[in-house]
Amino acid sequence: MLLILFSISLCFSRASPETNAFTVIYTIVAELKDFPEVTNSATVNGVIIGSCDSKTQRCFPRQQFMAEFFDMNFWDYITERVNIHANKVKEILSTIMKRSNQTSGVHIFQQIIAVEISDDGSIKRSMRFGFDGKDFISLEQDRMRWIASNPIAVMTKEKWDSDNSWNYYWKRHLEEGYVKSLKSYLKAGKEYFTREVQPEVFISRREPNGQDKPLTLSCLVTGFYPVDIEVTWLRNGEVMSGTQSSGVRPNHDGTHQIQKEIEINAGDEDQYSCQIEHSSLAEGKLYQWGSPSGTYTTAPTFEVSGAASS
Repeated sequence: MLLILFSISLCFSRASPETNAFTVIYTIVAELKDFPEVTNSATVNGVIIGSCDSKTQRCFPRQQFMAEFFDMNFWDYITERVNIHANKVKEILSTIMKRSNQTSGVHIFQQIIAVEISDDGSIKRSMRFGFDGKDFISLEQDRMRWIASNPIAVMTKEKWDSDNSWNYYWKRHLEEGYVKSLKSYLKAGKEYFTREVQPEVFISRREPNGQDKPLTLSCLVTGFYPVDIEVTWLRNGEVMSGTQSSGVRPNHDGTHQIQKEIEINAGDEDQYSCQIEHSSLAEGKLYQWGSPSGTYTTAPTFEVSGAASS
């Protein structure tokens, strides 16, 4: 499916090791066959803790600690709240499509709500909506006013700015509800979120696609937790620029992965090493092509693709 995530990427909301983040994402898809009209997911520090969609009509825990800590009454309540809000977001999408004369075809509307709590107790909150892959409207929480990101959103901004009940609803939820939820989820997953898992590292080589072309060395780092990590290509001990990175991505088990690639001249492989720095390691580690550190001449099957320039 061509699912467009708008420019305020939801990848990982955790800004630093000193910050805990709770993010809720609603995605509404119009006229896409065999795909749920509504999907919802909740993440803490980049880990999905719960999700639901309009096909199942039910929210489920995505981590064992969530299933053990919260009873069925809790999931009944969450399901009810998510379904009520999803209907509101569907109404917003319908209105936008009418105003923009786009009442047919596939359209995607997303809402991302995020709360971050720092170790010093400071709290940061944000809420944004996106339409068909672009920013649509966002909330300036200090003044409780809406910021339109494109002309279609101006009418929505005017309506929402004048709707005191709508703005009070979000003020209360952002300042109280989502903060309270994040604290309870951190309590439920205390051991999970404070664990440290060392990464596995695989160095692979991709042959050049033509004569006199550079070959590519790839450093795949996977299975690590927490999410914060530094992966650097070095040449004879010097940091190299011009690398390509997949960015940090989630694994199915709650750990993460990242892949960084660099183009080099054939025969120079032994001059390059991949340096990994992570909280699970007492010190940074270096990995080289062909060294006895579990590297491979071809990339393993879970190699990530679609790297983007870092």
